[in-house]
This record gives sequence, C-alpha cells and structure tokens, in this order.
Amino acid sequence: MASKPINGLPGLSKFLSESSFRPWWEKLLFPRRFERRIAARLLRVLEIGFYRNFTAYELARDLGMDSIDGQCAIDEAIRHLLLKGKIEQPCPGKFSLHDYRRITGVVDLSQPDKPLLISGNYKLPVYIPPERLFGASHGDTVNVKIRQRTQRFLEAEVVSVIKFAQRRLVGNLEVLERGAYFTPANRELFRTIVIPLSCIKNAEDGDRVIVELPPHGHRHETIAARVIKILGETDTEYVETQSLLQRNNFPTDFSPEEEEAAAAIRFDITPADIATRLDLRGVPTFTVDPDGTKDVDDALSIRPLPNGNWEIGVHIADVTHYIKPGSVLDKRAYQYTTSVYLPDRVLPLFPDTVTRGCSLFAGADKLAFSILFEITSDAKIVYRRVIKTIIRSQRQFTYNEAQQLLDGAPGRFAGELRTLYTLSQKLRKGRYTNGAITFSDRPELHFEFDETGRVVSVKPRKRLESMKLIEEFMLLANRNVAEIAAMKRMPFVYRTHGMPNKRMFDELRRVAANYGHTLRGESIPGSTTSRTIAKSIASFMSQLEGEQEEMLFINLAIRSMACGKYSAVPRRHFALSFDHYTHFTSPVRRYTDMVVHRLLTGAFVDRSVRTNIFNYETACQHFNFMREKAKALEDCMERQKAAEYLSDKVGKEFEGTITHVSPTMLSVTLHDTGICGRVPLKSLLDDCYELDTEQYIIQGKTTGNFYRIGHRVTVRVAHVDSGRAIVDFVITGRKVSKRLAKQQKLYTMEW
Repeated sequence: MASKPINGLPGLSKFLSESSFRPWWEKLLFPRRFERRIAARLLRVLEIGFYRNFTAYELARDLGMDSIDGQCAIDEAIRHLLLKGKIEQPCPGKFSLHDYRRITGVVDLSQPDKPLLISGNYKLPVYIPPERLFGASHGDTVNVKIRQRTQRFLEAEVVSVIKFAQRRLVGNLEVLERGAYFTPANRELFRTIVIPLSCIKNAEDGDRVIVELPPHGHRHETIAARVIKILGETDTEYVETQSLLQRNNFPTDFSPEEEEAAAAIRFDITPADIATRLDLRGVPTFTVDPDGTKDVDDALSIRPLPNGNWEIGVHIADVTHYIKPGSVLDKRAYQYTTSVYLPDRVLPLFPDTVTRGCSLFAGADKLAFSILFEITSDAKIVYRRVIKTIIRSQRQFTYNEAQQLLDGAPGRFAGELRTLYTLSQKLRKGRYTNGAITFSDRPELHFEFDETGRVVSVKPRKRLESMKLIEEFMLLANRNVAEIAAMKRMPFVYRTHGMPNKRMFDELRRVAANYGHTLRGESIPGSTTSRTIAKSIASFMSQLEGEQEEMLFINLAIRSMACGKYSAVPRRHFALSFDHYTHFTSPVRRYTDMVVHRLLTGAFVDRSVRTNIFNYETACQHFNFMREKAKALEDCMERQKAAEYLSDKVGKEFEGTITHVSPTMLSVTLHDTGICGRVPLKSLLDDCYELDTEQYIIQGKTTGNFYRIGHRVTVRVAHVDSGRAIVDFVITGRKVSKRLAKQQKLYTMEW
C-alpha cells in the first residue's frame, strides 16, 4: 500500500484508505480503465491541494506509486489530463488543477491608474487594481484569477509571474544614511525599489544608474536591487541618450561570442556557389542609397530584350547564405528583429563584418536573391521569377548623384536610370489608380553633428525623385514575392494593413463636410470593400493637394488608419492597395526579410532549407512588438536631439506652421528645421481658448479669434527639456493672408 504522504494535504489519507487499487490484472486486461482510475485519483489529489502546485514525483508519492512502474503510470495520466485540459502546467515541471477563473496575459501599465491585462481569452477588458498587482511590472506575463465580473469589465488579481519583461531598469538614485532608493525613469513599476549601500558601487546621490532586479514574483511591495552601471549626472546629453537606449533594452554592441561567430564566416565565393546560381555579372547593375550608408542590401539591373521589352532585376543581398538557422547570430537577429536608425548612430542587426560581407558594394562579386521581371514599355509585367544569382554592381550612386542624372546631367547609366524612372512613374500611376494612399507626413529630419557629438544643424530632408524610383521597384518586388507565396499556399510572413477605424473614418467624413468637401464612399460596414474606401480617401486627398486644410485632413486620415502588421495570414494591404505584400528587400536590417528568403529558398531553390520558426503567428507577434519598439525609440531619440539643438536658442523666434491641434495644445512645425514643438493653450493670454471638435479649430470664447491647422505663425522658444524631449513655444504673431482674414471675419460673424 501507499506510504504515508508527507505534504499533509487535508483529507488525503482518508481518500487513499477508502480507495484501494484494483488487482494487478486490471492494468493488463483493461489498460484504459486503469488509466482512467489513475487520472481520477490524480484529479482528487489536485482538488484537495488546489492552493499549490505539484511535481510529478510528489503526485506519485502521494498516491503511493513512487516505484518506476508507478511513476510511468503517473506520467501517462498527467499527459492525458493535460490534453483534456483538466489540469495545467503553470511553470515547468509543476502541475495544478485547471481553474477556469484563471487566465494568462501581459500586464499593461501605460495608464498607471488603470492597470490592464492584455489577453485574447476574453472580450471584456480585464482590470487589475494596483494593490493586487503583487509585484508584477509593466510587460510581465502573469497568471491572474478573476475576482469579480460585471457587464462592462472583469476585475482580477495576479497569482504568479510567469515571465519577467525587464530585469534591468534605468532611473535616478537617492542615497540616504541607511540605504538608497531608486526611481525608475519610466515610472511603470508600482513597488518601492531599495538598494543596500553595499550594492550601489560608487554611485552618488542624484546619479542616473542602471539597476538589476531579482526575480520579483513574490508578493512584496519592496524590491531589493543592485546597481550594475553608473551613467552619470542627470540632465547631461550623454547620460540622457544612454538612458534612453538602456530603457528600451536595445544593445549598443555585440557580445564576444557574437563577434567571434561573425569573424568565422567566410565570404569567399566558391565555384560551387557560382555553379548553382544564375550568373548576371555582365548585366548593367547599380545601387542607389543614402550618403554614407553601410548596409547596401538592394541593387537594380536593366537590359533590353529582343522583343522590345525590358528585363529588370531587383537583387537583394543573400544574407541567409551565410547566417544559418539556429546560429548565435540568427538567434540574436530574431530577438531584436530590426536595425535601429538613430540620428547619431545605427544599432545594427549584425556585426559590421557580416554587414560589409553581405552588402552589394560596387566592383565585387556578390551573392544575391533576385526577382527578375520582363516588363513592357507600358510597365505591364509579362513574366517574373525568383532565383538565386551572382551579380557585380558597376556603380554605387547616392540619391543626390542619381537625381542629377535624372535631371539631365551626363554620366554612366544615365540612360538606364531614366528608363527605370519612366517605368516607375507608370507603376506609381497604376498604384494610385488602384487606390493606393500616400501622405506627405512630417518631413524626415537630417541632423549634423560636430566632433563632440553635439547637434549643429537640423534640416528637413527633401524627398527626391531618385528615392521614389527605388521605392517603386522595392514595392514591386515585395508585392510580387507575396503574390507568388500566396498562390503556392505556402507558410509565409506577410505585411498587412487593415481598414481604417470606423469611428475615426466617420469623424474624417464629418469634418470634411464641415469644410465643404465630400468624401465619397459610405462608412465602413461589412459590405464595403477596402478597395472602395482606399480609392475614396486617395481621390479626396488628391483634391486637397496644395490647399490650406490639407495638413488637417492628412492628420485625421493618419489617425484613422490601422498600423501595419506582420501576419502569417495573407490579408490585403489597405494603404498600398495590394492584395498581398511582404518585406523581401532588406535582409541586412530586418530579420523578417530573412525568414521570407528562407521560405522562398525552401519552396523554389532547395527544399532541404527550412527556417527554425515553426509557429509563424507567434513569431509575427514578436516581430510586430519589436518593430513598434524600435520605431518608438527612433522617434523619441529624434525628438530628444531636436530639443538639444534648440536648448541654446531659448528666446529666439522662428517661423512655423500649425500642424496639429488638441484640447490642451497646438503643435507647430518650424519651416527652416522641421522641428515640431508644442504651444500650450494656457500660453495664449489674449483669450480663453478651447477646441471646437466640429471644425477642428482652437477658438477664443470672447474675441472669436481662432487657430487651425495650416495657419502660419511666428513662435518664440520658451522652454526646452532635452531629457524629456519637450520643446515649448509661445506664439508671438501670425501671418494673415487675405483668405485667412476673410475666414476670420466669417467665423466671427457665425460665432
């Protein structure tokens, strides 16, 4: 019989004494009946000890089946109950009774007063009171128990932390006599963090430091941490930049193991490589990239065909030939997903050795993954194929150099570039006819730095026709690769873009009507196709080009748009008006493009090649999260550097245009630099202003004066906080045109 259990579960000894085992022949003659009996006994044990987790050995011991045969039977019963969903595995090696009131999700503390649980299990929002977080931090994956249910939301409490989002935090240190306190910069951790004086290294009071937290799944309000790095005094440019990088958890360098793995890669091209690829080294080929770029991952080739058509090749660096699935560099690239382009530096996806070895520099033979098109003079695609190639780029252009040739300057490949430009214009026109939407969003800023790293110049970067040329053929390649994958019904990673938000789209229509414009198309019921909506928005925006209210409707349209996402399911790309789309053209800086390359290689080149990602939907969720994180870091760093540039210009006046309005402030973009700052409504002292949501106008309550998007104003730099990337302006005047004076008069009369 069973040995006496030692965990002291109430009622367990009575249960075992009343439930004797069947004879030995039951397992032999009726194995399924035996398994069901063992499973029933396991469930009973877990019901009695519902408040704790058990290992398989503890269950076997409590049932008196701690022999080898008994433990095997217990393992089979556990596997059976897991498949049935009657028990769960809250952590590796531990089992408990499945509680349908428990759900798993990610803690969202972006709104500290309303902690949320992000989970796909429930349609109702799940709120966690701050006092019931029990140590969970922002981004942690947790197991929660539902305590209360209403018609509008669920209230839960954290039971356990499954995965910690971040163990290292950046913040300020306050040193006292008996210890030190740490204040996180992101302020998304609810508990107090204390640091013993023996663990602060040489940090002083007020320093910005990086601390490491212990595993904090326990239910204590105080965490004991330790300082692992001292950044220095707060409010200095270097410290604020380093804090931003550390806070977003993007590495600034590679580990010795990763550098060693990169140095071991041989980039020599062997005869075997040439024999298995299409040799295009004799075809006119060139690259067009920004000044000083280090990752040249795409090239174009063009040659005439005997039938009068053109063969155009889009050649992409074959990174997957060198980076093998499951390698050290591959795992790191999957983890961080994308290179991050900051104003003063690049956080690359791969070490410089790999980037240079794969890049398609001029004058060297390079391995490429290409898609070749046969295109007519009317930009109609006759034929396409995806193939591995070997190429040699004969010239590396910058965008400015290519633009000079497009403008008529003589030079090598001038004719080829102009032919490509003519075809790209026809391709672009076809996209717009099909409903593609293009917004002239705020300009990209170009920063110049001195030798100390300080910003000395900021200018908006002009969008050249040479940029549009390259963009058009990259879009063509991405679109056709996705169409080929969709036709083959193969596992794939698509780039998708959903339809606009219904409420925001209705608001766009309403505001357009208030301004006397008509946005064709109905609202967004299920019967309305995305193509119809896209065409209506594209037509509406083209009519507004050059109008004063163009920026207003660009902002409203962008707000209504969904975000682009990676998905394993082929869905339509709304903004580009493509039925299928993917990312294929930048494997040096995007891991998703490498996944696409491997999938295409396995389908068309070498069926033995497989990617190491099996759950593509889970991988796509990771790619989306990391891409959004990188984009947020890029935007935040750009705002911080812009604030640094204006930090010594407080009191100076600049010309600008109002580009956004909200209930509390105006946003003004400066003409000469493109820097955007805010104008709090409380700084407008001539009246009490508020937002008119019908007209999207900031109006005065007594005078009838108003400000709206598109108005040109003169502003003075009032306050700059480079650490928080905040620039405050004060309006000192505005340029009143005849049209604006007429609008002001009419609006005052209506008011």
